[in-house]
Amino acid sequence: MKEYLKKDAFVFSGLKAHAQLTEARSLLNDENGNIKPYYKFEQDILKLNEKYNVTYLETEYEFAVASSQSAANWGNLQDNTDRYFLQYRTAGDEKVRASHAQLNSTTLPKDDPFWFSFYPPNGWRCRCVAVEVLAVDYKVSDSKKAIEIGEKATTSINKDNKNTLEMFRFNPGMENKIFPPNNAYSKVIGAETAIKNLSYAA
Repeated sequence: MKEYLKKDAFVFSGLKAHAQLTEARSLLNDENGNIKPYYKFEQDILKLNEKYNVTYLETEYEFAVASSQSAANWGNLQDNTDRYFLQYRTAGDEKVRASHAQLNSTTLPKDDPFWFSFYPPNGWRCRCVAVEVLAVDYKVSDSKKAIEIGEKATTSINKDNKNTLEMFRFNPGMENKIFPPNNAYSKVIGAETAIKNLSYAA
């Protein structure tokens, strides 16, 4: 699993660089199609660098750490689903999102469909975890209701009528992925070719 996760981090980093370069290329010309003077281009590139390598970087780093730990925990879970359940737990403080708080204490067998899509982390800066508990100590939750709550927690419709949180419906441990397979960088023009090249290089 470690090698799979390292490869995924490598591919994600390459896709991010590809997306940044694609955006940088679009900054060479002004609104009239003329080449910008260097001082203006430099200002735009510095702003772009701050966006990708300051604003985005910390969030992506925190997600990568949480997701890789989550994947490792999944790999260490017991296979005895009659004796052990998984329980969803939030960080339990005032920073917890209301939508994630509704998932707190959700308790289901490891092979329940809920965990296929809503095994944490379920978003940027999500601190939720899934822990193994003895089945005899807890009542099993309603799977259908839990999935409905999970879907609401990973739904945010933008101005283009697209759900920007749907990409978080994946299980890092099952898919051997640190980052969501359908992340924003993978949707940049030319990303499909970049993914193939990066995957081969990795």
